Amino acid sequence: MIFDWDDFHEGNHKLERFEELKRINPLFRCTVFAVPGLGSDAFWDRVPDWIELAVHGWTHPDSYECLHWDRKRIERLTDERIVREHFVRGFKAPGWQISDACYEILLERGWWVADQAYNNERRPAGLKAHIVGGPDHWHGHIQNVCGNGLEETWPQLTAAVRDADSFQLISEVAR
Repeated sequence: MIFDWDDFHEGNHKLERFEELKRINPLFRCTVFAVPGLGSDAFWDRVPDWIELAVHGWTHPDSYECLHWDRKRIERLTDERIVREHFVRGFKAPGWQISDACYEILLERGWWVADQAYNNERRPAGLKAHIVGGPDHWHGHIQNVCGNGLEETWPQLTAAVRDADSFQLISEVAR
């Protein structure tokens, strides 16, 4: 089973809830799409290794942060020290709104992307991708938004974690 959440950062993390999920099922692992510009080294160091940190924009001011990024902007993000030291080479644009330049640089630099099926024709051949959805995939948000926040789905989420017999990180399934 794949579990992932968006908008994870120092001011929005609910680490205590993730610890509860780990107690419910000691095999629990997940991917969080985290906002690197909204966290300190000390915070990123606190995140347990069973929570995979993938990049979710830089400061995520809105759902369109990456829609018009050019090559230089996405290159700067992938070169950021905090990204190189704390994050896997995985990316999801806020709001799923991604520029073609982002795709190009992610491919050139060997990153993977979390994406929607409606971008299948746009995405360059050879770029590893994970398409959201499917019966073995839980996608949500840290905060209560879009009807899939941690708190608002807690009863269903804890049941899904309890019943899962295996957990995969998105970096393990992107192809």
